[in-house]
Amino acid sequence: MSGSQPLKSYALSVAQQDVPSSWMPESRPRLANTAARRIVSVASQSGTVSAGQPLLFQLPANMGAGFLVSGSAYLKMTVNVSQAVANSWAFKQTGSASAVIQRASAILSGQNVESVNMYNKLFSSLLLHATNQQYLESDAKIHDTVFPGAFYTVGSITVSIPIALGCLNAQQHLPLFLLSSALLQFDTESTVQAIIQGSADAVSGYTVSEASVCFEQLVPEPAYEQGIKAMLASRVYQMKIDTWANSRYAQQASITQTIGLNSSSVRGILWGSQPLQGQRNAGHLTNGGQTQCYVYADGALVHNANLSEVSQQFVEMNRVLNLAFDTSRTSAGPLAYTNGNAVANDITLAQCDRTNYASGAYLGGLSLSRGTLDNGAFSFVGTPVQNLVIQWSGTATTGEFFCFVPIQQILTIDMAGSVNLIR
Repeated sequence: MSGSQPLKSYALSVAQQDVPSSWMPESRPRLANTAARRIVSVASQSGTVSAGQPLLFQLPANMGAGFLVSGSAYLKMTVNVSQAVANSWAFKQTGSASAVIQRASAILSGQNVESVNMYNKLFSSLLLHATNQQYLESDAKIHDTVFPGAFYTVGSITVSIPIALGCLNAQQHLPLFLLSSALLQFDTESTVQAIIQGSADAVSGYTVSEASVCFEQLVPEPAYEQGIKAMLASRVYQMKIDTWANSRYAQQASITQTIGLNSSSVRGILWGSQPLQGQRNAGHLTNGGQTQCYVYADGALVHNANLSEVSQQFVEMNRVLNLAFDTSRTSAGPLAYTNGNAVANDITLAQCDRTNYASGAYLGGLSLSRGTLDNGAFSFVGTPVQNLVIQWSGTATTGEFFCFVPIQQILTIDMAGSVNLIR
């Protein structure tokens, strides 16, 4: 698909002309009444939950609910850890409290429109490579407890973590007033995958209490919502979302896996190995002694290099994140990775070098993006892929192997509030 061709294959009513997006009007609603914007907090319907149980949040919906402002949502919760004798614990990988979320889902008008599995592994990896060290050692350390530098000696801690779902962070605000219902669900992780035990005193489990979702709500006048809904008699409301198709496999020295995607826009693939987990293991991702990795998109080889060198692995990973040789985003990692009983250095922030990138902050990757097509906000920039095949070889033989695949979709909403995904 070139920039001079209409996107007829996607059956969209937008992006049909070569009009630069910078010339297009702002997609966000313009409101004269500034009092229409407010910050709301929605309490969990689940009360206190234990490891493996879901947190459910019913957001406002239907006429009068307005918009959920893009990029404004976060999850506030208190995590309570049960440990024998004396408290000595931390959240796994980066120390981020996102470690307790195994899956995050958005169910809109009764349809599961987005579900990100291995949410905690992905979120921690993106913190390391899609932000920068200054952010990690300041802001993220405050709201999300990233790399605390020491094990907690208290039984509970309250955190506020951003919600990284595509439909809540799109170019457009999410129109709650067009939906018949809006539900967010967070499935909590097992104790062994969420919590590091920092001493011989056993961690028996954890609970999450006092959870709430906070976000900005933009509520226009009723006439505005009614006008938008009337307009949908002849069209559908459309918004592009960037989301993830993630999977995990048993670690072996040689892995060949086919990932069924059936997607019109696959932007790449990221991967990493996690050693066999114990309660005292920090859970960092490693390169598993990678000696080669090849990826095929519907039979076509994505990159003919074997990716055996750490330097090349790092550059190609950053290309997936559109950060190759970027000067403002910098990778970080743990000060050390102890393969066994974790020490404070496992949860202490450090500059990323070849050693801790490969052994404690690893993320491999290959890009399938085809460039930014400046013919409208709804242009797909990835590659159409039915099946993605990854062939990986290394030295690791135990643990788990994770694959994270960034994809683009179009979310549509009709006049009746029904939602659909154009993949």
